[in-house]
Amino acid sequence: MQSGIDDFAEVGRRLADLHLQYENCDEYPLDVEFSGPGEPRPEHFCFGERAMRFIGEEKTTLRINDHVRLSDILDTAHRYQVNGRTPLGWFIDRYRIVQESGTDPNGWFADPRELVAAIQRVVYVNVETDRIVKNLPDVFTEGSS
Repeated sequence: MQSGIDDFAEVGRRLADLHLQYENCDEYPLDVEFSGPGEPRPEHFCFGERAMRFIGEEKTTLRINDHVRLSDILDTAHRYQVNGRTPLGWFIDRYRIVQESGTDPNGWFADPRELVAAIQRVVYVNVETDRIVKNLPDVFTEGSS
């Protein structure tokens, strides 16, 4: 039974490291779609008046604003949840302009294009968390107590 406990402890260490270091983790390679005039410029990545939202029931595409969409978001990016919400769902809810409070996340990034990298890191954490958890050892097999 000790090896099962050790396996869970190692998984816990990996998950803690992944979640605590999310600002420095890998970025999940999402497809960045641009539909604006000319070549994409930093201002094309700024938040608009409308909040980010998923397009379609499958939630594979995220509309950032009128110019930028991120697609190829895997289903596994929506499985890991805390209190009924995914980290990506939390991110979308918090990173928006709120007129009443004067909240404008456009100033939260030195370069507005960093928003895409932040979302890609959140998706990476979600997908990697799902992969790690799915590979947990089954300690409740026949013959164990």
